[in-house]
Amino acid sequence: MNANTQFEVNICGGDFQHVLECFHEWKGEPLIYRRDRLMFEGRDEVRMLCQDQFDDAERARKALETACLPHDPYALATRVDDGVRDLWIVMAAYCE
Repeated sequence: MNANTQFEVNICGGDFQHVLECFHEWKGEPLIYRRDRLMFEGRDEVRMLCQDQFDDAERARKALETACLPHDPYALATRVDDGVRDLWIVMAAYCE
């Protein structure tokens, strides 16, 4: 991964259908650190990284960072259930 690669990340609960609904909403929200840009700008859809779930959020984040490429036209999502939380992490990579 390039040193200039930046990641946009958001989380939500529920099933994958809920992830799709949240992704659609997020795409209309400005980035907190760059108000002139919308969240997940340039990404048309969100896809599941894999059917499996992770039991550790940090491992899930690292797997997403490895799989996300700046030229992908989609974001990736994976489920995390660590026994305390059951959530989805959604991520996209960008070159800055």
